[in-house]
Amino acid sequence: MPWASARKLANKVIVMGKDDVGMCCSSDCGKFAVVAALLLAVGIMGGGYLLAQGDYASKLNVTGGPSYPNVYVSSTPAEHAISVSATASQKVAPDLLNIQVRVQTESANAKESQEDNADVSAVLKSKLKALGLEDTSIQTVSYSVDPIYDSTYSCDKSGYNCHYDSRLTGYRTSHTLNVELTDLDKGGDVVDAAASAGTNQTFVDYVQFTLKDATRRAVEKSLLKTASEEAKSKAEGIAQGLGVSVGKVLSASQSNSYYPVYYRAMSYDMAEGAAAPKTSLSPGQVDVSATVSTSFEVGG
Repeated sequence: MPWASARKLANKVIVMGKDDVGMCCSSDCGKFAVVAALLLAVGIMGGGYLLAQGDYASKLNVTGGPSYPNVYVSSTPAEHAISVSATASQKVAPDLLNIQVRVQTESANAKESQEDNADVSAVLKSKLKALGLEDTSIQTVSYSVDPIYDSTYSCDKSGYNCHYDSRLTGYRTSHTLNVELTDLDKGGDVVDAAASAGTNQTFVDYVQFTLKDATRRAVEKSLLKTASEEAKSKAEGIAQGLGVSVGKVLSASQSNSYYPVYYRAMSYDMAEGAAAPKTSLSPGQVDVSATVSTSFEVGG
């Protein structure tokens, strides 16, 4: 029974016991009022007890779905925790080479520019296939046809009202290819083939020594294990100094990084009339690292 209704009923019984004595036998009415008041008091106390025993805490619904229950677990470490991080790194010999080659042609109109580009690109691909490369190793990265403007900045005699005067002079077609090699010894041959495919029309944008995906994953997995062991060792050292013990793992996170090697241009001393020397590329080594950050519960 609501508290407001119970209080109202109690007041009504008390008033009836006082004011309505003349309407009935005084002894009977008095007994009735006493009994009613006692029953009311017992009811109020019983209702209060039941309310106190009720569980009115908010419920957490975990039946929102078979795969995504409505549950949130905080990733914040406990107050009494030891948090550490450790990094493991390794230099790895690259096993993959990417060479980006750009074919760029210019002409008075767009069609001629595209046709010239197609001719030079065909010569380039023919030279690359002669080195044993498959079509799957030669992929287009980008292709564009853009107008070329000759712009001049001019002002009137007073030096004001300045503006640009632009005149269309032709069109430029750019076709960028990525050449992927697993035989790193052929890298210099690819660069030479690109240089000879067209006169001032082919350019090597960059040469990148890197790792195959499978190789990189294997190295990172090994480094994560090493970094995890180092993190735990650090936590145990801290705990020993504090006179406590290391408990269970409360949280852990990781990050990886690796830095491919980019080719640096080499210069040659050439005698007059001598043939251009073959390009030689030095792969160097790829730096791979893995970092583990973790928190451990503090024991006694």
